[in-house]
Amino acid sequence: MSNSYLSLFLALILFQSCNQTTNETLDNAPAKDLTKDEKIQKKWDDRIDSVSYAIGLDVAMRLDQQFDQFNHKRINKAIDDYFTKSEYELSDRERVSVITMYNELIAPKYKLDLEKRNMIEGSAFLESNKSQPGVIEHKSGIQYKIIKKVDGISPKSNDVVSIHYVGKLVDGTKFDSSYDRGYPSNVPLNRLIPGWSQGIQLMTVGSTFQFFIPGHLAYAQNEGPGGPGATLIFQVELLEILRESES
Repeated sequence: MSNSYLSLFLALILFQSCNQTTNETLDNAPAKDLTKDEKIQKKWDDRIDSVSYAIGLDVAMRLDQQFDQFNHKRINKAIDDYFTKSEYELSDRERVSVITMYNELIAPKYKLDLEKRNMIEGSAFLESNKSQPGVIEHKSGIQYKIIKKVDGISPKSNDVVSIHYVGKLVDGTKFDSSYDRGYPSNVPLNRLIPGWSQGIQLMTVGSTFQFFIPGHLAYAQNEGPGGPGATLIFQVELLEILRESES
């Protein structure tokens, strides 16, 4: 069983157990005026209730994005069977066998379907985006928009650069940000996805560009943000060329 599957399963368990705890607390709350200690406890319970709901939404959205073929009612039943100590419909061996079968037979088809869907959505986005004010289409296939232009030198393909960036999907979902981490990233351009490397070479030190990278110039068929074939959006601030190539 993969680590991502285990993490998802544990998150679901946490969601279910949190909801059970908070519901019992609310159901058993006294009608009388609350004491100071009871008010503190209720405030904490309310926070747990909010956290539980937030976890539930997060898990549901991840399930919907990654496993839209799954039956959420069956997932809820399995969790309920576990916590109520009911008899399981599958033995441990059967459970492992079913998951293995999914990974070997069903997951590759789902990955291919997701890639096709991402490519279609990405193409539609780029077709519409290229007519937006300030958007330039490069011969390589990437699109870019100059946010801030500064006179200076541009990096070469073998250079190591220091950048700040924000990465998003075409629906606006942010999947990475050096700003959120609080420090820039130092990256060799020849180790980045092709579209990102090509785009940064168009920049000068001190400038800020926004790049729209089609799936085949991003992670292509590999797993990446948004899944295989996803079109990615990066806003990049080129801070410094740390090491210039010798060529």
